[in-house]
Amino acid sequence: MLTLIGTSHLDLDGEGRLRRLLQYLNPNMIGIEETEADFKETSDLVRKLSNRDTFERALNNAQKQFSKANPETLRLWLSSLDYENKVIGEYSASNNIQILYCDNPQELAKVDFDGEAKKPQSLPNVKMEKFLTLSPQNAIKDIDREYSLIEYPVKDNSSLVKFYQVRDRFTEQILRTQTGNVVYVCGLDHIFGDYHPNLFDRLADINPQRMKLSEADKL
Repeated sequence: MLTLIGTSHLDLDGEGRLRRLLQYLNPNMIGIEETEADFKETSDLVRKLSNRDTFERALNNAQKQFSKANPETLRLWLSSLDYENKVIGEYSASNNIQILYCDNPQELAKVDFDGEAKKPQSLPNVKMEKFLTLSPQNAIKDIDREYSLIEYPVKDNSSLVKFYQVRDRFTEQILRTQTGNVVYVCGLDHIFGDYHPNLFDRLADINPQRMKLSEADKL
């Protein structure tokens, strides 16, 4: 059985939601939208941020970068940063199950993510600052509205569609060869995006279950 879970990467409640869903689904293998190298790097960051002094220094730096951010929302966001990595790593370790690294390293290597992150006016940073200016209550409502969409707009950006589809093909090849109770965690776009074939389309013949992380609230 294959279950695809779509997440909002900014979900301030994501850690608790993902933990509940994994406990409910009880997988014997978990896939993540990361390469193995990226997973290790992100895990190291998550560990560092668990130290109070390191967290406060990171928060201070984030306040300088996002000067218009709501302080409480900024703290919540930093606390929930890379929650998918954190929860999957913990679940894998405590249950002694394998993690599948399902993203395409060659395709990701073409993108200068660090360079974009350092540009104040890059699209990701502009979107992030807009989100962080919200109060915690409105930020949570904003995420809930994101989960309420039926489809996610991707198809009008041809370069993004191409980027996603190359990665989706790579992910499909990995997931197709697995047996047992497998859960794959990725961004909402890949399995609910309005471009076709998206990852869900590619795997439709093996009848995967498709969910949004917010469905954890029903458990």
